[in-house]
Amino acid sequence: MDDEETISPEQPRGLRRLALRHPRLSVWIVFVLILGMWGSWAGPGWNPQPMRSLIVPETSNTSITTLADTPDLGSYDVNSEVVSLTLRDGTEIPATLRTPAGFEGLAPGMVFVHGTGTDSYKNFTREAEAISSAGIVTLVPDKRTENYTATHRDYLEMANDYEDAFEDLRGRSGVDPKRTGLYAVSEGSSIAPIVAARNTSVNYVALISAPVLPIREQGALAADSYLRNLGAPEQILSAIPKLIGQDFGEGTLEYIDFDISDYQKQMSMPVLMLYGTGDMSMPTVQGPVITREDLREGGNTDLTVRYYAEADHGLQVDGVLDMDAMQDTSDWVNGLPYTADAAPRIAGDQPQQDYMAASVSQPPWFASGEVALWGLIVGLSLTLLGALLTAIGGISFRRKKLLNFHGCGSVVHLASLSVVLAWVATVGYTLLVVALAVSYEQNRWIVQGGWLLVQLIGLVAAWMVTRVPFAWHKAHYPTDGSANHTLSGFANTIVIISFLAQATLLFTLAYWGVYPALF
Repeated sequence: MDDEETISPEQPRGLRRLALRHPRLSVWIVFVLILGMWGSWAGPGWNPQPMRSLIVPETSNTSITTLADTPDLGSYDVNSEVVSLTLRDGTEIPATLRTPAGFEGLAPGMVFVHGTGTDSYKNFTREAEAISSAGIVTLVPDKRTENYTATHRDYLEMANDYEDAFEDLRGRSGVDPKRTGLYAVSEGSSIAPIVAARNTSVNYVALISAPVLPIREQGALAADSYLRNLGAPEQILSAIPKLIGQDFGEGTLEYIDFDISDYQKQMSMPVLMLYGTGDMSMPTVQGPVITREDLREGGNTDLTVRYYAEADHGLQVDGVLDMDAMQDTSDWVNGLPYTADAAPRIAGDQPQQDYMAASVSQPPWFASGEVALWGLIVGLSLTLLGALLTAIGGISFRRKKLLNFHGCGSVVHLASLSVVLAWVATVGYTLLVVALAVSYEQNRWIVQGGWLLVQLIGLVAAWMVTRVPFAWHKAHYPTDGSANHTLSGFANTIVIISFLAQATLLFTLAYWGVYPALF
């Protein structure tokens, strides 16, 4: 009895028989498992913890309790003009000044601080018109964008401009310098506290849809919330930190780790926070909790929070600005200082935040998104180059092919095509999911069915690539033993480079969780 027949127990012998009878299938299975293990191990992990803090509004009525009657929206006609502001470096920028016509005495002042999506003195027309009609002078300055890009933002420098706009408004005729403050929207909530911490003349700060957290953490939370709402697969959720948790290099995207808490701790004035409960992008529970703790650390307990049912990030419901939010803001400003701590402190719709935002760990350099990106670039370039060279090599010249791949060329072509198709399917699926997420739509066929299709295409691509070394071996070592039919050196190099490029593309694809993992 030979050695192979003495092997026991039965299971190893069965695996060896499978490998001997179906070598390509066996190698494909092992290859897919390796790709899955790489995808689950590479990059930072993602395990957001359930939200432990709970905010329960005291009442569903968001109205602000005032000591005396305050003007309703529409109480005054609004005069609007474009004025020029001179900043501390001598730059002049336009700003829209709105004043309540016929207001007697000195009116409170309000400077609008832009978020990510706005930068013009022409923005905030609805909000500023409504608030000014309740007896408040509003100023909407232009936001300088020369040094404001997707990769670089200096909040400290931007705060200088808004502080200059604030001082300009305080000094204008008809404005009460002791009742002038800031109305900051979204990203502007990472700027207004800097101004308020520097300048004790800021009488109040209204934070609208404030992220509070560093943008990297808030962005991860937003992506997680959107994708969970869609019913996205766990592999897609696991890709969040792989994208957001990267070290983008010195001087690039440093602002996404900027923490505003140090400045909030220095704010001594009353703070108003407004959120829409339909806004899944913001930490609607965690944000106010952190702000409350920051203010308390500095001895400030004057925090008022309001939640508006079904309102989005811009305090809109179906595209219409929630005027209750504008009335509440006006009442709160007009009613200061009494409204700084007037009950109810928290009111409105019940906020929902299922998971806590937390710091996103960075992957090791060799498993980082940067390496995966370069792998994609190099792999795709070499794959396309190999496909082009095999196509050229197959051209006949004087009844003789330029390069004879001995049947290996078609296998390389199919493998290259399948790998590129897998990447196209993955990118296309990602774009569809993003489109659904930002529009708050749900489609299980696209989200679940699309992901299964992407995985199926990925498995087929892995199978096609697995065939390449077997075809190479057959072409390189002919069964008839004829040496003059083996691959030439150049053809041999093309096949090897193409295979390595295809494998590289599959490993970069696996980075995003396309292949199943055992653990």
